[in-house]
Amino acid sequence: MANTVRFINSIHQIGQDQWRTLSNTGKAADNPFLRFEFLAALEDCLCIDSPSQSRALNSGWIPSYAILESTLLDRSSLENQQILAIAPVFKKLHSYGEYVFDWGWADAYQQHGLKYYPKLVWAIPFTPSTGPRIISQGNPEQLARYHQQIAQGLTEYCQSNHFSGWHCLFPDSLGNKSFGSKPLGNKSFDKVMQRTSCQFHWFNENFENFSHYLEKFTSRKRKNIKKERSKLLNSGFVFSQKTAEQITPADIENFYHCYQLTYAKRNMRGYLTLEFFQKILQTMPDQLLLVQAQQPNEDQGKGHTKIVANALYFKDDDNLYGRYWGCLEEFDSLHFECCYYQGIEYCIEHDISHFDPGTQGEHKISRGFEPTICHSQHWIAHPQFSEAIDNFLKEEQLDIQDYAAQAAEHLPFNQNALNP
Repeated sequence: MANTVRFINSIHQIGQDQWRTLSNTGKAADNPFLRFEFLAALEDCLCIDSPSQSRALNSGWIPSYAILESTLLDRSSLENQQILAIAPVFKKLHSYGEYVFDWGWADAYQQHGLKYYPKLVWAIPFTPSTGPRIISQGNPEQLARYHQQIAQGLTEYCQSNHFSGWHCLFPDSLGNKSFGSKPLGNKSFDKVMQRTSCQFHWFNENFENFSHYLEKFTSRKRKNIKKERSKLLNSGFVFSQKTAEQITPADIENFYHCYQLTYAKRNMRGYLTLEFFQKILQTMPDQLLLVQAQQPNEDQGKGHTKIVANALYFKDDDNLYGRYWGCLEEFDSLHFECCYYQGIEYCIEHDISHFDPGTQGEHKISRGFEPTICHSQHWIAHPQFSEAIDNFLKEEQLDIQDYAAQAAEHLPFNQNALNP
């Protein structure tokens, strides 16, 4: 049997049943961003392009799912093709919504009269979160081979269609290691380059409650956080956590208004549509957590409140993912409460081991989020640019490692917590 890679331009051409069959075991089973429902909502709700749309959206994200198949060599019937793995791949006409920044590479191409776009991106749109990048029923050894074979398929596609290259963003540890083993012996595949970045994540050490977590802090840092939280409570703020059927369509509309208003303050617009959030509430409510901040509404009289901020999270059995935030107006420390402290409390209460609050943000360090190295993988078709980028990435990696080490020195934990 020979394995081949083909590309399709909509997740609906795969179908929900086939998707679920391949993703019902392992990490891909409950990762919210690799669920059919999440990716289909991006297509269906005008967040990315889709062949089902009556006109081109021109989002710059064009679905091109990579299907790895095994075909019996002595028979040509499609019924004898077995899908081994599927990868979320997109043709990209820009670099927005990726969070692994290669604008400088694109500028360098342009300065030399070359086209950087289109390119292929193997990733979850608008989601800088480490996780599985294929769905499959294979064991770890097979999964490693499937990653490599899909990568080879992307390489050949880029060469045949004159794309500048492909980029696998935020793969999990198995996917990341797969690119480093290079068993295929193909020179073009051997040019895959690793890039590192640093995020700040929280890890649960079997804390009993938030107070128990704060015992890990130095006295001064612990007082600072208690002061932040008590200031909001003394101002009359009330916080609620809603999951699954507790979240109503009205809640989503309120959240979305805050979400887009926060972008509008920076003369921007959020990538995702109201229809997208309404859709995922219908199709995957079990993996949503909505934190609402309410404040006394004096205009309505005593006892009335209004929602002034929202934070929408995704979750699975082991992880909480902070993703979307919005507020009607700025309140001191409100973002920290909704997006960090409420998430930490939820993890402790529900025995969730890891909290990824989103990319960037050094302010997370003083709140106990630890520097965490993330990875991406890149293949560049142009030999000279590939060499130049490789040299840049090696230097950048040293800088990132130094940055993470320096950031760790500013964690708020006392020495007994650091050296038990």
